[in-house]
Amino acid sequence: MSSTTQTHPHHPHHPQPAANATAPAPAASPAPQPQGLQPLKNWSYPFAPSDSKASANPQTYFTALSHAEDGFYPLGANGIWHGGIHFGAGTDGALRQGDGVHAITDGQVVAYRLNSKYPELQYSDGKKAAYSTGFVLVHHKLAIPPVPTSSTASASSATTSSSNPPAAPATPVQPVDEILDFYSLYMHQLDWAGYQASDQSTATSGKAAAPATPSIQHMPFWKGDKRFRVGKKATDTQDQPAPTINVADPASETKSDDPIADLINNNFKVSGSLLDTVKKLPGANTLPVATGINIRDAAKGKKIGLLPRGSEITISGAATSGWAQIAQITKGAPVGLVVGKDADANSGTGWVFLDELDSVIEPKPLDAVVVLEQPFPIKAGDVLGYLGEYQRYRDASVLPPKPKRPLLHLEVFAGDSLVAFIKKSRKRAEALPKDQSTMLVISTGANLVTPAASDQTIAPGLKLRPAPTDPKSGPWAKVQPVKVSTPSTAHGGAHGHSHAHPRPTETPEGDPLWVDRSLSGTVSVGTVNAWKNFPLQVANAKAPSASFQDVFSRAELDHLGDAARAQDDNGVHWWRISVGTGQGDSTTGWVCEKTHPQTQWVSPWAWPGFEIVDNTSVSVVNAFKRFLFVSGQLLDGEADSFKPTALNVNASELIGKLEKAIDRNADGTVTANELAQAQSTPWLAEALSHLIVRYESEWGGGMSKWDQLSSLMKDRGFIWQTELERIQKLQWWDQVKTVKGFPTEPTVYHIHPIGLIANFSGGSLTIEEARVRAFLRMLRVGEGTEQPAGYERLFGGESFIKDYGRDFSDHPRILITRTNSKGKTLKSTAAGAYQVMGYTWDDPAYIDYRRQYGIKDFSPAAQDRFCVILLKFKRNALDAVKSGNLQSAIFQHNCNKEWASLPGDMYGQGGVSMDTVNKKFAEYLADEFDGKTDLSVAIGGLDDLLK
Repeated sequence: MSSTTQTHPHHPHHPQPAANATAPAPAASPAPQPQGLQPLKNWSYPFAPSDSKASANPQTYFTALSHAEDGFYPLGANGIWHGGIHFGAGTDGALRQGDGVHAITDGQVVAYRLNSKYPELQYSDGKKAAYSTGFVLVHHKLAIPPVPTSSTASASSATTSSSNPPAAPATPVQPVDEILDFYSLYMHQLDWAGYQASDQSTATSGKAAAPATPSIQHMPFWKGDKRFRVGKKATDTQDQPAPTINVADPASETKSDDPIADLINNNFKVSGSLLDTVKKLPGANTLPVATGINIRDAAKGKKIGLLPRGSEITISGAATSGWAQIAQITKGAPVGLVVGKDADANSGTGWVFLDELDSVIEPKPLDAVVVLEQPFPIKAGDVLGYLGEYQRYRDASVLPPKPKRPLLHLEVFAGDSLVAFIKKSRKRAEALPKDQSTMLVISTGANLVTPAASDQTIAPGLKLRPAPTDPKSGPWAKVQPVKVSTPSTAHGGAHGHSHAHPRPTETPEGDPLWVDRSLSGTVSVGTVNAWKNFPLQVANAKAPSASFQDVFSRAELDHLGDAARAQDDNGVHWWRISVGTGQGDSTTGWVCEKTHPQTQWVSPWAWPGFEIVDNTSVSVVNAFKRFLFVSGQLLDGEADSFKPTALNVNASELIGKLEKAIDRNADGTVTANELAQAQSTPWLAEALSHLIVRYESEWGGGMSKWDQLSSLMKDRGFIWQTELERIQKLQWWDQVKTVKGFPTEPTVYHIHPIGLIANFSGGSLTIEEARVRAFLRMLRVGEGTEQPAGYERLFGGESFIKDYGRDFSDHPRILITRTNSKGKTLKSTAAGAYQVMGYTWDDPAYIDYRRQYGIKDFSPAAQDRFCVILLKFKRNALDAVKSGNLQSAIFQHNCNKEWASLPGDMYGQGGVSMDTVNKKFAEYLADEFDGKTDLSVAIGGLDDLLK
């Protein structure tokens, strides 16, 4: 356990094994096979939920989107095609939009535009409206997983990072038709003036020597002059000065068994154990401690000062990582290593470790589309910008416009290769292992199950003792009714002094039965209704039937509340769900994970529920005519001329699908209000999010299609003429189509962002792998090695990279000596996220395991994999972890001897409680299914070890 986060230092977790305790040798196996191209698996929702307890599942976002003012998918409030979704004031309450918008998956920024200041529309009546043309465009690649073969099973994902090379030459390049190029667009972003205002606000709220860290960060992919800011990644702190204490002279002090008398006799000078106690008294050191980054006299050299958080520097040279020399401190000032002391005079030009600093760029150029010559790599969850401003005529004012309507448009699209890609992906899904089928498809015609009526009763006065096969969760519990009797106490025994209290006896009454879980463990007061068999049986499925196909990920189902999840005594899971029965109506009931008619488990690569619609036959002008017709916004005499167009558009495939799903009164209107309401109904939201629509993007294609609307605007013509100016300034397609592989024509396939994320985020993550990943993360809590910096942590808290100049090429094997608070000297070579000892890493058996599983370095992903090797081969605990039996893994399989931070206090240094273990495990299990993790190994990167 790290002394930086615990009250006790790391313990040498697993002492040097004796000669007869050598780890078992791995079974002979063929040489590792080449690794195929891994499919993209890292996903993130665009914003985190505001409620920290809320699950980041698709319905969280659909419900938030139901409160959006406009910008629905696939029709806007004006009835015209709309290819994205809007986040604004209406969604802000449910989502943490102030933190910035996150990249939905791994990729590369290929282009962006940053407004110096929001452009303003000048309407002819003198009103003005500010709006953002700023955007970020990200390129992604999605690869179909290869056909599994016996040769790839032993080496699937044996290496999962660029620093962990494969054990054999790479496989041939994957066929082009098995890779999909697609793009995500983050439109209407904050202007540069907004960033500057945030910087200025932060500067005035901080102190000169320790400025605050801005909440709005500059984007690292901007072109321009670069500097570095000391932010949250910098965690070095000043030392406190030793307290001023009147210390006795050991040569002349009086010593006895009475420390108070000694204190008086020595003129109130302290020594010995009393001195140690005084030093630890609260308030002995009260000066504030600065947090920031250490400054050194050379790369990896001696510490000479500390630069507090919020400070900013420029550096000599063009380095972007590793060590660099300070050229100038542009904000803030160095402080001493000890509170109250000055920094070394050379601190202003000392050396710092750039990986712990935030990059800050003065963007150039502004107000122009910037196509990056070298695309900038980003990861799922990286912040790409912040909500900008988008004011309409109704928000306009004759006064200079002020920010009042934040908005971000999120859109995902792909070129013409999408159709063939999905077709091949669906074919490949049929050949993938069944344990990768993590999406439950409820087909049209499926019936849900309602609980059977109770068929048994339990007499009053019986104790309902949980049966051994009780699943311990869900609405129903399996209990054994027992009669409790207490023998009378004997009085005046053979010697007349027997006063023993005999234990009550429990006598089973009949067979185990099922009851409401709230009654488990209680004594029945009155007659209790019960069931002989589990209350849910597939044979009891009944109408109304599902009228629409619905899809649920295993992660989504497992995140349902306790009242909506059940398990029988054979371990079979059930979930309470709602399905659509037609025209907006729904029914609720239970679905079984096995043998439920009209349901099946499929792979995310089958793209379950997704439908492709070509809407290019419906022009913008005809879509608007339909909107005017169905919303009754026509002048007298116009209805007859508009009706044929409206009927023609209503007959289109897109409107037909929308009508079937959400048009409750079947009047053919399908309005924006109905689209908004549909978002809060899970099965409707799911159906809308699985429509893939081909249409011309609003960001390209010229102005002629918009000019055609002018004659329809009537008394709002003066507004529309100004809006045409906005539309033209928002377009960027022609300036970006030079990007290699980008669709040259703006007619593309649009995909609902939330639907896409929900399909692949955690969709390929099995429950067993999720539990193992959650267990690894839970271990790091007690070890004090959370977050990326934990991968370089040594026993005692230092970094073997920053403090000792090592790297991830191998275990550092640095022996650290520490003395704990009890005066005991501890020595350890523990290193990395799992505090692996050097002798364990070098054990011949584990060298063989590392070779067998392709672990060639000590990189973060390799550390994750090596920890699983310890669980699997050293502690034989992997099966217990995969089944979620933490008690067995920790105590029966002695994981607490491997990691002293686990419960059990195996080395007398304390540890986390079992309650903490369970809470953290549950938290991280939910995180993993939500696509949130701080592990380096990718999903699927443990497959070979989990088999």
